[in-house]
Amino acid sequence: MKQMDRRLLILMRLREEAPVRAADLAEECGCSVRTVYRDIDALCQAGVPVAALPGEGYRLVPGYHLPPVALTAEEAVQLLLGSDLALGLGTAAEREAARAAAAKVEAVLRPETRRVVDRLRERIRVSRWMQREPSPWLSLLQQAVLNDRVLSLRYHSFSSDELTERQVEPYFLVFYSDDWHLVAYCRLREGMRDFRVERIREAELLPETFDRPVGVDPEEDEHCPASQEVRVWIEAVAVPWAREAPAFDLEREEPGEGGSVFVYRSWDRRRLLPWVLSWGASARVLSPPEAIDRVRQEADALVQRYAEA
Repeated sequence: MKQMDRRLLILMRLREEAPVRAADLAEECGCSVRTVYRDIDALCQAGVPVAALPGEGYRLVPGYHLPPVALTAEEAVQLLLGSDLALGLGTAAEREAARAAAAKVEAVLRPETRRVVDRLRERIRVSRWMQREPSPWLSLLQQAVLNDRVLSLRYHSFSSDELTERQVEPYFLVFYSDDWHLVAYCRLREGMRDFRVERIREAELLPETFDRPVGVDPEEDEHCPASQEVRVWIEAVAVPWAREAPAFDLEREEPGEGGSVFVYRSWDRRRLLPWVLSWGASARVLSPPEAIDRVRQEADALVQRYAEA
């Protein structure tokens, strides 16, 4: 990180209410603690009142206000692209907030920067196809996650193809695989589960609250049932396209005779089946035996279906 960028980042962090330690600043800036000390000393010499709190860290003296930050064209474009993405992910209120934030970014741009940003935005954009109507339950789920409130759900499970009613303790909302996912403790299953928001048929915010556990990570696989390794051989001519659109849960790719072996850590082989079948004869499941049998049964059913056509 360049010196000026590093000092600007340190200055932004010092504006926060809680003091920040030099070690934390060094880790965030990718430099040594000694470099942070020099940067803070340079800021003080430039007239920035930095207070050192023994045992706590550094912060700006209360009442000190920084002048408006001048954004570069590249920084402004990234913020505006982010607001465009938010238009397709949030609730109606959040979409309006994204539009308002974008307007504020554009309002502080210098005229010459604005001209560059406008030209870049004509040529770098988020497709309107990314903008879609979010789940009607998204706002309620956000309230539950924010306030540690228990939820009552009617949920259509993909793996069992069942509609179940359950109470859950919601910990996180995470966006991946083209949808929001609610990571929560399910009282029905007595364990952590990942609920795709699109499959929630009804949701009710209950008055009951819960104690949020410390150290739960939404990126960990602990909220999923036990997974199993599935190995799928892909013919060489199809490998580039399979890489471009792999199925969810891809763990790694290995070289294989006449192609590549895609190794999945799958907890629901039913999710993987459509992807395997989409490659036709260019794909072959190598293991486990149950997955091979499942594909064979589906292939036999397809032959029968077309034999009757």
